[in-house]
Amino acid sequence: MSEPNVKEASIKYTTVLPQACLYELKAMADNKIIPSVSQGIRTAVEEFVKNRKQYLYEKAMQEAAADGRFMERTMNTYHDFSAVDAEGDETW
Repeated sequence: MSEPNVKEASIKYTTVLPQACLYELKAMADNKIIPSVSQGIRTAVEEFVKNRKQYLYEKAMQEAAADGRFMERTMNTYHDFSAVDAEGDETW
């Protein structure tokens, strides 16, 4: 399943929030710290998703780095293409 562009579509979804959090969000919106409660929740969810994806990526890279065969293939590829990367001039 491909990721939708955040600007493409918004979907209404009902969720349950702790009452204290909702009061805090309403106070922030009333004091113009955030544009609205909805925007505050949306921003928080977007940041959460971004952070979790970053965590999962870093975890996958750590696991790959611990795989000796993966590292060997990676280094062989690096060496195979290092001469190609160094060729050419700056006119491109």
